[in-house]
Amino acid sequence: MNQRLIEEISVKDIKRITNELGAKKVFLVTDPVAYTLSGAEDFFQPVLEDVEVTIFSDFEVNPKIEDVKKGVAIFKEGNYDLIIAIGGGSVIDMGKCINAFQANNPEDLLDFVSQNKIKEKGVPLLAIPTTSGSGSEATHFAVVYIDEVKYSLAHEYILPDIVGLNYRLTSTQPKYLTACTSLDALSQAIESYWSVGATEASKEYARKALSYLLPNIKKNVNSPTKDTRHKVSLGAYYAGKAINISKTTASHAVSYAFTTYYSIPHGHAVFLTLPEFFEYNYNVSEIDANNPKGIDYIKNSFEDLCEFLGVHSVTEGKNYLKELAREIGIELSLEKLNIKDCENVIADNVNTERLGNNPRNISKEQLLQLLRSKE
Repeated sequence: MNQRLIEEISVKDIKRITNELGAKKVFLVTDPVAYTLSGAEDFFQPVLEDVEVTIFSDFEVNPKIEDVKKGVAIFKEGNYDLIIAIGGGSVIDMGKCINAFQANNPEDLLDFVSQNKIKEKGVPLLAIPTTSGSGSEATHFAVVYIDEVKYSLAHEYILPDIVGLNYRLTSTQPKYLTACTSLDALSQAIESYWSVGATEASKEYARKALSYLLPNIKKNVNSPTKDTRHKVSLGAYYAGKAINISKTTASHAVSYAFTTYYSIPHGHAVFLTLPEFFEYNYNVSEIDANNPKGIDYIKNSFEDLCEFLGVHSVTEGKNYLKELAREIGIELSLEKLNIKDCENVIADNVNTERLGNNPRNISKEQLLQLLRSKE
């Protein structure tokens, strides 16, 4: 399914979209705080003059099925023509979920989500991210929690039809959040490149993402400009395009427990192990290789990544990534983060699907050793 990208979306663009689609009633999904602080409210206000807009913001971070049901009920009452999701990854995922549920009318919600029983496409969806890093605007996945268990919907019909980027909407992010989302995007691009699911198309998206991210992340966190914000937004978008094909790997798999049990924000949590996996995955053998394309293919991918980073070995690459994190204020020491005796908590709560996409198999004991090496 093709997706339309508008790099510098404006009010005129949104009005043009509503006219093209004949949309008279818009369902706007957003986070009330970010909607105001990001400047999206002022940005979007002129659109309210031409169409009927209902704002849905009554939901928590990390979409829960109860919140999705509330949104669907309101949507069905209004018979809307277009969904616009303005916000971070959770907001865009909420927009995706509401659209999928309202179009398919599932009776058994758990069965619908767990079995991905999407058969009908919803109304057009315009995604406008206010953070640069989640990649949700570029993927056909959406996360939803049922009874505190995380599920992922996946279908081409979930992919937003249009993505609108505007660097101004990311300009009020705190420095730490900017650093976290930037590292999330960088992790997506790097993991996508070494992923078992990588294709030539996903690798091209990853290369494009890295070409925007690597020269600009440090500047964008420490002394942002219009140019750096714009380029990091583009880098995050193309990183999302990359994982939309390849999916993520071990660093993402391990990250969720850091977030769930230790409240480490997602991008920070992913980067806690990405440097170590950069070195670990390269040292693959015939015994533990997980990619059917073979060891040479795996190692060549890492050698490409070393070239992109401007280093000569995976050890240098690991150190480069650690130094980048340090320079943008991201602490990677578990001890300094007061994360103690976490090894079994993390190892027992790993997303096994994403571990299966890692180029090198990793046992629980190997994962424990990798985590201990961080102390």
